[in-house]
Amino acid sequence: KPFNPEEFRAVLDRVMRKKGLIRSPEESLHKHIGETIRGLRKERDLTLKQLSRRTSLSVSLLSQIERAESSASIGSLYKIAVALDVKMADLFGDF
Repeated sequence: KPFNPEEFRAVLDRVMRKKGLIRSPEESLHKHIGETIRGLRKERDLTLKQLSRRTSLSVSLLSQIERAESSASIGSLYKIAVALDVKMADLFGDF
């Protein structure tokens, strides 16, 4: 079946981004922040529910931040940093 090359490229790009095969610098930052939060939370033996209680953020939002499916606001990052007893800058690493 004939196809439009531009549409094919757009679909391919969307699929590759969704599968994590291509990341923009911003997406890489969100992934790094999420992995850092998850690592710090696990180091402290906290569940998402416990971190949720400490931050007043929903379990769902925290999970989405950890999986880089949602970008956290500055306010949310501040609450998370306080709850994990780290500086906000520690969440960003070398970014």
